Amino acid sequence: MKITDIVFQSLGTWGDHPAYIELLPDNSAVYTSAEKLMEQINDMGKFLKKSGIQNNYLVAFFLRNSVDFVSVFLSLMDIGAKPVPVNLAYRKIELDEIFSNADPHAVIAEQEFLPLIAPYLKNKIVILRSNGKFKLHQASKNQSDPADIEERIASINYTYRGYGYPLGAMVPHAQYLMGAEVLVKGLKPVPGENMLVILPFYYIFPLIGCLFVPLLYQMTSVLSQTVNPLKLFDYIRKYRINSITAVPEIYELLFNCREESVDLSSLNVFVSGGSRLTKENYQKIIQAFDIELLHGYGLTEFTPVSRNIRKQAKAGTIGPFCDGIQYQISCSDHNSYGEILIKNSNMTNSYYKRTKETQDAFKDGWFKTGDIGKMENDHLIFLKEKKNTRKLKGNMIDLQEVRKAILMYPGIKDAMIDFADNTLSAGIMMDTEKDMKDEYIKIKQFLSETIAAYKIPKLIKRME
Repeated sequence: MKITDIVFQSLGTWGDHPAYIELLPDNSAVYTSAEKLMEQINDMGKFLKKSGIQNNYLVAFFLRNSVDFVSVFLSLMDIGAKPVPVNLAYRKIELDEIFSNADPHAVIAEQEFLPLIAPYLKNKIVILRSNGKFKLHQASKNQSDPADIEERIASINYTYRGYGYPLGAMVPHAQYLMGAEVLVKGLKPVPGENMLVILPFYYIFPLIGCLFVPLLYQMTSVLSQTVNPLKLFDYIRKYRINSITAVPEIYELLFNCREESVDLSSLNVFVSGGSRLTKENYQKIIQAFDIELLHGYGLTEFTPVSRNIRKQAKAGTIGPFCDGIQYQISCSDHNSYGEILIKNSNMTNSYYKRTKETQDAFKDGWFKTGDIGKMENDHLIFLKEKKNTRKLKGNMIDLQEVRKAILMYPGIKDAMIDFADNTLSAGIMMDTEKDMKDEYIKIKQFLSETIAAYKIPKLIKRME
């Protein structure tokens, strides 16, 4: 069964209850009822089919958080196409790989992204969004054969494992459903509650926690276009927000900017994931907001793997493993740290057109997460990444990819990438005696066109 079938069953019981409140930059709000959302999804599906998108067509899309994102994502799944959500921060090195690997039949994008993606659009269906309206920008002159992908696969979501390029995890419909179910068991929401959505939908964590959880369990999603803490506090008060799902850095930002006079009485729980949350920060956040904070752990290949549960959360942990997840800690001593291995019939079990990488990651049904942790009193504790990636504000950075990008700059012979104290830095060897003060500026400008901005090293120094 498709995840969309279950979403539609849920929406069918809401009537005119608001499924979304979309907050616009001019401070106005657009309310979309469950009934209206169903209409939009159906209309979008008809438009996509008319535009030439067929069953098992891969569709890369570049859309900001909006009700339109939701209707495109769900309608693509509903008509049997395979959505490929793309991080809007990606630039040349990431896009080269994704378009080469996925070779999508169609692209759906915000109008302003057209110059960025123009080099990749030959012979593809192109649909652009402008001012909340979609139009067919380019029809496909030569229709390609559909991809050979199992019906059980819902989407292809790109992630990293330290190879220096992204991998397309083939995510089953069942993963989205199971992920939403186990998150709800920890969150324990009540139908009719309001969730503030801050994280971009193109990551797996917000897709499950901020898109499918509210739709399946009849919560109203309030879509914020900003992370400005003063505006977020205002939204919490005005829209009587009950829960927020975000990365730890968002909660730390709210902690640093909180004011005693702001009415936060509606808040019940913060759901946290995507990066590390220290025991110290956990304690100060729950004390400052008098709220439950549920930190968990997941991957694009399966989310969530573990999560804390209301009334049972423990500081410094990422919670018990979720029901249905088999796990091993690959070390000889059960009380020691080791690589976390997981197994579940609903998880991703391959990367699109990446046989070697799939064989490296999956063995005898076990998925090697590339993360190091240990069990302590039935709770999982995360230590560090074994794979050559790091997390910065919820964003995954492949250190080898950053090195590759830097080596593309003329005159750089070698580079070393380091990540310490939440700071990405690079040491470079140049083959010239240029004035490095000006050269550093040029290197960063080059990198801004080559990789996502959050992957650009904050510190770049010349090595002798």
